Amino acid sequence: MALFARVVQHGGFSEAARRVGVPVSTLSRKISALETSLGVRLLERTTRAVSPTDAGREFLPYCQELLEAANGGQAALERRQQDVTGTLRLAAPPSLSDVLLVPLVEGFLQRHPGASVKVLVTDRHLDLVEDEVDVSLRVGRQTESSLIVRTLTRYRHVLIAAPSYLASAGRLGDPSDLGSHSVLGFSKWFGDLNWKLSRDGETESLRLRPRLALNDYAGVIRAAVDGMGIAEAPSIICQQELRHGSLIVPLPAWQFEEVDLSAYYLSRRHRSRVVELFLDHCVANIARILESGTATEVSRPQAKGNRRLSRGVS
Repeated sequence: MALFARVVQHGGFSEAARRVGVPVSTLSRKISALETSLGVRLLERTTRAVSPTDAGREFLPYCQELLEAANGGQAALERRQQDVTGTLRLAAPPSLSDVLLVPLVEGFLQRHPGASVKVLVTDRHLDLVEDEVDVSLRVGRQTESSLIVRTLTRYRHVLIAAPSYLASAGRLGDPSDLGSHSVLGFSKWFGDLNWKLSRDGETESLRLRPRLALNDYAGVIRAAVDGMGIAEAPSIICQQELRHGSLIVPLPAWQFEEVDLSAYYLSRRHRSRVVELFLDHCVANIARILESGTATEVSRPQAKGNRRLSRGVS
């Protein structure tokens, strides 16, 4: 029954067999034996696709419930173990792996040497069930009601530029002057940059045509260090350049809005011990890792507990 649920979940025998770790022939034989014992056909098999029959769709929820119960039993046993084992599967956005994710994982594995971690770096919001992701780190608020969210930290994007660029550039007294400067920023293939800066209740919304646009903040920061123009970037990934003076913050009184970096996962129910401990480790250590002496740029969220998202949250 669990294997049948897996075949439907992954859309076919080949992918299900790969995920479960059994030969396709074994998996097919076991499903056939299940169909024989039930006296019904559960799957329609063609050369291109596998899909559940009407009987299979009716039978599927019971198989999924059995699979969830089995996972819950395994999670309960894991919580009894003093030594944490198992593989933690994480998804994270680009540009965070070296400055944040690797230090977090390094500290976690030092404390729990029996565990292992796999990370998929992507800017896509993966399906946590389909892609078998335990925890997804995401920037900003999502509206998926099926997920639990735990805020790890809050930070701002900042304006950055090399001292050499500012020394030779024209006037920069307020945000409206940015239109006459060489501007760098994060952008997809189409569209201009939209920046929103605030100071003492006053807000400036700017639409700027970039001289250079990349969908990778590491490249944006490198271009700014090389003196190509004024950029914006997350404060948590450009602190080293700011500390060393290769970048400075023009217009320091003008700030971008705060954004959240949060961990998303499916449910508190049957949450594995390795996931539980990793989330606690993140909350306990992320402020120390990001500590840079610019407390206004990075702040630890107030303890509000975990919460389930509901639709319509902005």
